Order: sequence, then structure tokens, then C-alpha cells
Amino acid sequence: MDRKRLVSGILFFFILFLSVGSVSPPDDTEQLIDAFRRAGGQPEKIVLHHGNRTQTPLLREEVDDLARRLSRELGLGPARRTEDRHGHRWTATGKWGRNLQARLNVINDRVDLRKNRPYISVQLTDRGHPDGEWTRFRERLEKVLTGNGIDPHLQFSIQGSRPGMGSDPEETVRRVLQRLNAREIEGMRTDRTTSISAFTPALRGGLETKGGMMNVQVAARMDRSGERLILTLGTPIITIEY
Repeated sequence: MDRKRLVSGILFFFILFLSVGSVSPPDDTEQLIDAFRRAGGQPEKIVLHHGNRTQTPLLREEVDDLARRLSRELGLGPARRTEDRHGHRWTATGKWGRNLQARLNVINDRVDLRKNRPYISVQLTDRGHPDGEWTRFRERLEKVLTGNGIDPHLQFSIQGSRPGMGSDPEETVRRVLQRLNAREIEGMRTDRTTSISAFTPALRGGLETKGGMMNVQVAARMDRSGERLILTLGTPIITIEY
């Protein structure tokens, strides 16, 4: 009987170990959303942005093909080309899900060259509370970019506000950094605004700055009325105005 109990106990802990190990850790987006909400922020705008050049140079006519292919695979409207002194630009817009607005820009800024590495920008914007679809959207975007020879460089930002009468922007930023286990790399402070670039091992990637590697930016400021505090988070940097 004791042997059966021992075997049963070993099997129980083995199964428990496997089940715990199979749970995926929260991704960067989920961690920022969690830190934002725990600081009392009410999400009002969220942005997922990719910006990078193609890995290999393309012929001028191939850039047009790439723009049209990306717009089609991303489920957007037709890519429309415009020309100005900066070169050629293809733009396409569309909607993902219920509220997510998507915008694609393909820019060939060296039309004087037979071959060039065009710049690809994709921005997904939503209003209000982010939901579970964000992970699926990011995976779809990464798959399309990778399939077209583009190394995904994704940046996520979330912005919102909370009642701020008597609030201290510095204290709010510190609370977010503590939640993310992040240390300050560089900072900017005024009477109404605190903006800090930091590094946390909890998030992937990063950017090398004069102060060191950073992969998260947190900003808080009081609005003009002094009654609301605007909180903005971004990884690795904030890509929306704050």
C-alpha cells in the first residue's frame, strides 16, 4: 500500500510539473497592459507599430509588387502610390476585427537607385480596452512580414488616463517601473511631466542608448486642468504623442 501511495505521489508531482511548465509566460503586450492597469490607468489608445527596411535590396518595379502583396496579405484596401521630393510612397488602410485600424506605408526614398531597401511601416491602432485578439494580430503581422523577407521590429504603446487631482507623475512612473522590475536608464522631468527610459529583463529586445540598453519607456503628466493624469507606456519606446 505504501509503495502504491509513493508511486501515485510521484506521478502527481510529475504531472503537476509538466502542467506548470507548459503554461506560456505572458508576452510583452500583456505585461505592459497589466502594469498599466495596476497603476490605475484606463486604456484609451493602443498602438502596435512595425518599422524597418527590407533585408535585401529590391528593384524599383519589385517595390510596387511588394506594396501590393503586403496590402493584400494584410487584408487591407488597394495600395495607392504617390510621389514627392522624398520618393515614392504606397499607402493602404483597412480594418482588423471590430475596431482595430491598420495602416501600411511602403517608402522607396532612393528612386535614383536601380536597387534599394524600401522602408516598411505598419501601424495598428485601437481605442479603449485591449482584448485577447492583440496576440493573434501580432502573430499575423509577424507572419506576413517574415514571409516577405522583412525582419519584424514591433513596438507596442498604450495610453490612457485616471483622475489625477493631487497625483504625482513621478510616483506613478515609479509604480509602473517597480511592477515591471525595471531600472532607470535615462529620464526627463519637468513640473508636470516625468518620462523615464528603463530596462527590464521581463521584456524582450531593446535599444542601445548612451546610458545603456533600454526596452521600456514610461511617461506620466498632468493635463492642463490638473484634474487628470495621462499615463503612457511603450516597449521598447513610446511611439505615440504623450
